[in-house]
Amino acid sequence: MSSDSSSDKSLRTFVPLCFATFFLFASYDNGMHATSGYVYETFWEQRFPNRSDSNSTDESHCTTNKSSEAYRDGQLVQKQVARWSVYVSLAHGVPLILSSVLFSSLSDTFGRKPFLFIGAFGICIKQFLITLAMFSRWSVFLFPPFTLIEGLCGSWVTHIAISMCVISDLTSAGKSRSFYIAIFTFVSGFGSSVGIFVSGYVVTLLGHEFSMAVSFGVALAAFVCICFIPESISNSQKQQKKFSCCGNCRKILQFYTKDDDDHPGSFRWKFVIAVMAFIFIKLAKLGASSMEAYYLLGSPYCFTPEKIGTFETAKSGFSELFILVGIKAMHQCFEDEGIALLSNLSSIAQFLLFGIGSTELYLEVAIIVGSLGMASVPMIQGIMSRMCPPQKQGAMFGSLAVVENVCNLCSSVIGGAIYSETVTFYRGTAYFVFTGFLVLAFIFLLFLVKDSRQNYNRREYTVIINNPTD
Repeated sequence: MSSDSSSDKSLRTFVPLCFATFFLFASYDNGMHATSGYVYETFWEQRFPNRSDSNSTDESHCTTNKSSEAYRDGQLVQKQVARWSVYVSLAHGVPLILSSVLFSSLSDTFGRKPFLFIGAFGICIKQFLITLAMFSRWSVFLFPPFTLIEGLCGSWVTHIAISMCVISDLTSAGKSRSFYIAIFTFVSGFGSSVGIFVSGYVVTLLGHEFSMAVSFGVALAAFVCICFIPESISNSQKQQKKFSCCGNCRKILQFYTKDDDDHPGSFRWKFVIAVMAFIFIKLAKLGASSMEAYYLLGSPYCFTPEKIGTFETAKSGFSELFILVGIKAMHQCFEDEGIALLSNLSSIAQFLLFGIGSTELYLEVAIIVGSLGMASVPMIQGIMSRMCPPQKQGAMFGSLAVVENVCNLCSSVIGGAIYSETVTFYRGTAYFVFTGFLVLAFIFLLFLVKDSRQNYNRREYTVIINNPTD
């Protein structure tokens, strides 16, 4: 096959994959923020039913006067909402442990496309049921069971893992694959930003129920886009063997327990170091995301839903711009390991500013200094994919899906628990805890950077073979 036809095939697969990913993440984050605001208002109404402003979505619940009754009431509601979010996180994360183990490895046998459909189906069903619940005024404690359905179908975690497998099928190992992964990360992040932005305005104009209905419609659009994604592996490439759950678990663990002698550079210690950095970065970023809306709704910021949408769009937009433009340029000077390290430093600075922030100026500066922050995850994914042979990409990204799901579950619980218990005396405590996670990731990334530089220096040497006759 010529390089032109191969490139055309890659684009025919990658472009609809990007559209599906954009719509899926726009739907997910739109729904997440609409649900957070709806639950916040619902708990406020239940706790203080006689307040005349209880059903508004503006700043009426928020005051910076810490001695006032309104301030104490706001803290109580935030505490209750944070605890509720823990239940949702458990309903989402626990079944994902099973689905993330199975789906990515199964895609090596049955193809990638069916599992893209399953993940999108789960999100569609959850968004539809929550939309129905909001319009019908059902209890918000039905939301965790609805979220359970999404978790069983794999949610966005499996979608990312399968999409990474597709990208690995289409590209060769190295900077080309890392760039494709970076573009994919940009698309998913841009979709999230648009979803949050749209949610803020729809909630302000029409209410949380209509924002959730929009989320359901966008999820359907993602489902339709998946229909146009060609299968990226042929029947001859699929592993023709009977599925074994234990066997797939063993394949996932092998990356971190033994070296692969058949693939150069596939060393156990590199996988362990890379996945540890991945874990701590994900714990920090997912944990912060799980409680950031409540953090901005409360004092001293008192953001409206519309303002939260604008802020989150600006924050992720700076990072996505770097993903789109900066990585290609930085690859001229740095390897993937170096870009991941710089990105992690950017995230550390951003989290510290969020933690100590007392005015909106801190948040604005944090957006700028954290603009490199999104690059660390795709760079680590590219590093790990580069160390893995083609026939094991599904198992490798399956292992990352398991890790990402566990991180999502743990970080949401940790974030909600820390925030609910510390909001009354220092609201930025959770950001300091997550900064500590990023510092640990920085230490692990230093090992990868050092190894990368050593390998680069070795290229300058020529092996000299002694002549036995001399």
